[in-house]
Amino acid sequence: MICTPVLSPLTAELIPSMVAAAEVADRIELRLDHLADLDPHNPLPALAPVLAAAPKPVLLTFRPKEQGGARELSIETREAFWRAAVNLDAWAFDIEFDLYPSIIAALPDDHPAREKIIVSRHDFEKTPDHLADFCRDTFPADARRVKLATRVNNTSDTRRLFEQLERFKTEGREPIVIGMGMPGSLTRTLGPAHRATLTYSAAMDGTPSAPGQFSADELRNLFRVGATSPATTVAGIIGNPVNHSISKFIHNAAFRATGLDWVYVPVEVQSDGADLETFIRDFVHPKTKCVPWRVGGYSVTIPHKISVMKFLDRLTPTAEAVGAVNTIIVEGDELVGHNTDIDGAMIPLESMTTLAGARVAVLGAGGAAHSVVRGLTERGARVTAFVRDVEKAKSFGEKFGVDVFQQETFDGGGFDGLVNTTPVGMRGFSEESPVSPEKLVGLQWVYDLIYKPRVTTFLREAEARGITTLGGLDMLIEQAMLQFKAWTGLTPPPGVMQQAAREHV
Repeated sequence: MICTPVLSPLTAELIPSMVAAAEVADRIELRLDHLADLDPHNPLPALAPVLAAAPKPVLLTFRPKEQGGARELSIETREAFWRAAVNLDAWAFDIEFDLYPSIIAALPDDHPAREKIIVSRHDFEKTPDHLADFCRDTFPADARRVKLATRVNNTSDTRRLFEQLERFKTEGREPIVIGMGMPGSLTRTLGPAHRATLTYSAAMDGTPSAPGQFSADELRNLFRVGATSPATTVAGIIGNPVNHSISKFIHNAAFRATGLDWVYVPVEVQSDGADLETFIRDFVHPKTKCVPWRVGGYSVTIPHKISVMKFLDRLTPTAEAVGAVNTIIVEGDELVGHNTDIDGAMIPLESMTTLAGARVAVLGAGGAAHSVVRGLTERGARVTAFVRDVEKAKSFGEKFGVDVFQQETFDGGGFDGLVNTTPVGMRGFSEESPVSPEKLVGLQWVYDLIYKPRVTTFLREAEARGITTLGGLDMLIEQAMLQFKAWTGLTPPPGVMQQAAREHV
């Protein structure tokens, strides 16, 4: 179930906020520590009418600042609040682990609140190493509903949270397990499919009440929370950063259109090789994965397109020739590295210009540049690469038989076209142009693989000089269609991926 928090500062705002949240949420969390006008020693007169008007079942929270709340609260104030609040007609009461013993001891054996209490524990810095022992010490044996929310700093943390979710279930508890931060987002998107009681969305105004939250609309309509199950096949995108990617909209639209019980999720994997190796081993590889779901395949983006290759069983001839992988395919018990970037990049470009004999400059020597240079040379273009570090790119030039020069030496007068494969110009990275405007003079066309923003500074400056331009959105769509077919064997209905992409750029 999806639980949406209400963070209103005034009691009078609670009911309209709940009505808005109820449009997409299954449960509503009232974060009462945000209320400036609530008397914590006598909360019933203010809250009883609110709960009576609630359009969906309500979870009450009154958390101190050190445990993620909005303000300082003494333990005496918290105890006074909960001794009164447990008499309200709420679906559940989220009570912190340190307060639970005194609150439960004060309740009569037949009090209905006993079955409604969620015992919660938050750690905003880390996921404890010995998680089973930590939970055993934290959650009393008589606590049926439990909530564990920890900061996830790497892939191993996420794996251990899913393992703890399984332990909670075998103990007969109703668990909520949340990994805070983008590396832990799988607990939010996939936890409910594996019997986590709740997943929390951001507030209706987009304000996150914890790091890494998605909107309720995304959880419901994009990641299909409530409709997924242990039988759902999981695909996704591996990168860092990754939440900006619109691939999740493109692929999930195609899964819906074809009626497949698949879901596509973003996965932030740290840039170091150890975290990537852990993710492939524990979450992807059929022989070693620890997670209880079937894996359909993964997209791979910056910075993992080259480093991921050593963790795969084999490469397709295309990926071998390029020296980079943007697609992981599951074939039996093997992981196969493939590359759809070549055709994805070349199909839109060939619809715009003739490549045979064209003089083309390419900015960058990363994974995307590998695909572009391979595609260009295969089609008869004469390619020169311009990079920031010529020495580091020496092997790149030798691999593809192209000259490599310092990026500052580029001048458009000697070329027909220019392709930017670097992240310079990407929203959230650096929205400047990778080359100064005067160096574009002489070019017939420019191609920017960046798709967000759809029109970059680079493209605007080229257009202002009458140069034909091509953005990266068409490439993203083309390579995604090839990925979809490689994973599922199906061709998505015409226009589905294109429409989803254009709606979310």
